[in-house]
Amino acid sequence: MIRWLLLYGCIIQATHSFAIDKLSNYFTGRIAADERVQFFPTISNRLNSTHWLVPIHGWIYEPEHDSKKRKLAIKGMGKLFRVEDESEKIYLNKRMMPFVVDNQSMKYVRIQFHGDEASHKIKRSSKDGHFVHQLEIHQDHLHPVDGIVSYQAIDEPRAFEGRVHLVQEDGVGIISDIDDTVKITNYLNKKEFYKNTFLREFKAVEGMQQLLQKCKRHYPNCSIHYVSASPYQLYEALSTFFREEGFPEATFHLKRIRIKDRTLLKFFEDPFEYKLQQIEPILQTFPRRKFILIGDSGEKDPEVYKELLNKYPEQIERIWIRNVNEATEERMEGVDRRKWRYFDDGFDLMKEL
Repeated sequence: MIRWLLLYGCIIQATHSFAIDKLSNYFTGRIAADERVQFFPTISNRLNSTHWLVPIHGWIYEPEHDSKKRKLAIKGMGKLFRVEDESEKIYLNKRMMPFVVDNQSMKYVRIQFHGDEASHKIKRSSKDGHFVHQLEIHQDHLHPVDGIVSYQAIDEPRAFEGRVHLVQEDGVGIISDIDDTVKITNYLNKKEFYKNTFLREFKAVEGMQQLLQKCKRHYPNCSIHYVSASPYQLYEALSTFFREEGFPEATFHLKRIRIKDRTLLKFFEDPFEYKLQQIEPILQTFPRRKFILIGDSGEKDPEVYKELLNKYPEQIERIWIRNVNEATEERMEGVDRRKWRYFDDGFDLMKEL
């Protein structure tokens, strides 16, 4: 906690002087040439036989690559993390830069789905630069490839693209944690946690890529959803890692935090309540789908998943927990032993399919 508070001090010093938007673009709401739009993959569900509810979630920010204060802040973070070599400096700069950008509020984008001529104006961004807009789209205007619809921001000289997963009413959903479940983080050792998050190349838990790819092939209408307490500032690094490692495409459900206000406290909130708030809407949106919940024993995944199984026994088929701290069966006491199991890596679970 103390280390994170020191980190907060470095970042707030770097971002404070950039609080005022450029007035010309602020009032028009248009995206400036030095600003970026990052879209996040979302879940779409059917409203009826002809229309889909399509959420568009994105983040508008100015990188401020040339900011001396931001560079000094990242340098200060390097001292805080005790950076030891050049490769660690490179990773630190890449991973920390999204935390010290200038979030752009009151901005908007227009999007167009690939293969369709209609355009859609998305509502303006909030203080943290994020926007979430629900569109009701006729199925004739959506042209999915393997169940995924692509779209792009229009009226922009640069290519900002996003993807929406059309999830059918029936099928199987995989809801998985990220840290220490599919990616090695070593959360229980805080020094290693910081290094694995900010200073090192990401590494996958053995066999998890193969397991999730097999799930996609094995289960009908299989969808994958990553629910993690990691902030959206790490999304680009995480999504690049998953793509390069060959993981199947998935939706991401991360934490929205803004360094300048109380939303930063979300980073430290109880993961039990956070996970419930993120997962329950997925289960409620798709009452006919079956779900497999994958997590680890490092924090509260066993307790969260146990609670969800008690509330949604007909929907949750399996609970798989990666045992990272020699957890005992007491943590899943009262749960049908046929419904859950511990595992060491993805290869342990291959025989389940």
